[in-house]
Amino acid sequence: MSTHHPEAWPCQFTQHFNAGALDAVMELYEPDARFVAQTGETLVGRDRIRDVLANLVRENTRLLGRFVKSVTVERIALLYSNFEGTPVDASGTSVGLRH
Repeated sequence: MSTHHPEAWPCQFTQHFNAGALDAVMELYEPDARFVAQTGETLVGRDRIRDVLANLVRENTRLLGRFVKSVTVERIALLYSNFEGTPVDASGTSVGLRH
């Protein structure tokens, strides 16, 4: 992860994500990062996480992230954050998203 302050992560994520800079978003994740999908499934690794995020980028989703808390052990942080967004469905309608 490129940031030394976990509380800054959601801001960096949303800046890159909303700019459509998926490669920059993925650089924020460790290679074996965990990501809890909306379904509740835990995804492991950048490739699986990238698939989910790429889909949201394709849907023109705009996100707003909020830091909740983090637990840090050595150089790894478990980050709790909330995201709200507005993906656009196939008909062009904005749909609310919370995660």
